[in-house]
Amino acid sequence: MPSAGTVSTLLLRPLVTALLAGASAPADLAAFYGATDLTPEIVADSDARVTAAQFCVAWAEVIRLTKNPQLALAIAEATPAGAFGVVEYVCRSAPTLGEALRRWVRYLNLLDDAVEVGLVYEGDFGYLRVLVESEAPAPASHELCFALVVSHARRLCAMPFRATSVEFAHRAPLAKGENRTSHDEASYRRWFDARVMFGAARTQLVMSRSVLDGRLATADPGLSEILGRYAEGELVARERDAPPLTAQLRRILREALRNDDAQIEPIAKRLGLTPRSLQRRLREEGTSLQNLREEVRRELADGYLRGELSIAEISFLLGFSEPSAFFRAFKRWTGLTPLESRERLRSAPA
Repeated sequence: MPSAGTVSTLLLRPLVTALLAGASAPADLAAFYGATDLTPEIVADSDARVTAAQFCVAWAEVIRLTKNPQLALAIAEATPAGAFGVVEYVCRSAPTLGEALRRWVRYLNLLDDAVEVGLVYEGDFGYLRVLVESEAPAPASHELCFALVVSHARRLCAMPFRATSVEFAHRAPLAKGENRTSHDEASYRRWFDARVMFGAARTQLVMSRSVLDGRLATADPGLSEILGRYAEGELVARERDAPPLTAQLRRILREALRNDDAQIEPIAKRLGLTPRSLQRRLREEGTSLQNLREEVRRELADGYLRGELSIAEISFLLGFSEPSAFFRAFKRWTGLTPLESRERLRSAPA
């Protein structure tokens, strides 16, 4: 069974920024982190990824806290250039808007592999289309995506940009107390300067071929080649390295061991999974929580032994019930006692 996918924390940061701008930021942030089982440290880690379920909850919680069902439009206006790293820059250096969007589709997995998007040409039009929806959809994230594409195109295209239409499969967002018949979608039409449809058959941004063939003012062939090589390397590395859940779990375990909270129930909750789902997905990736916990403990132990911590302190930080349990585990891992390993490390030439 395929993984539900993960999302880069780069896509979470605009949501946190939106909360920081509010009058009740401390309380809102506390509610946000509590609802999503995230921490400021995870969001600040550019290499961290969250589950699709956490991303979905994050969007729902931010909209609830800000009381702004059209928050995606406000975020699009406030997001600074470069917020999405190499994926954004490799697109900005492309020769045309169409090529920029082809690159965005190709490298989207570096930001979000929970959803599949394609650029499809039919007749005189091109469609930036959601091909496979996330198992835990976050409808407002599609609104933000299309709003960012339009916002960047307006700034970067050498000629004036205008989309043909914007279509969302989800229903129109409502403020508290509104109903479907009274909701006015005019704000979306004004923002996109195009026909906007909710409850459509597909989620897609429609543009004419002539618009997609338009050149970008930021086109830079030399920079494009350099960034393209880098982005390809990142894509290959992501496909080659540990599966997304395994890599994320290692980061979580490093923190959880220090807090004596590295058991399956709290770990699964933090990932937005049930314990059974977590075990199943780890089996699919060829490992288990017990194996990963042992590997992370060994890695941390090697680092701690290079410092000045006592063996008892290291044992505690690794989540062992007592130092003797740490001694036995370390002997099993390395054939040495922790003290013997520390002596070797200290006597080794610098």
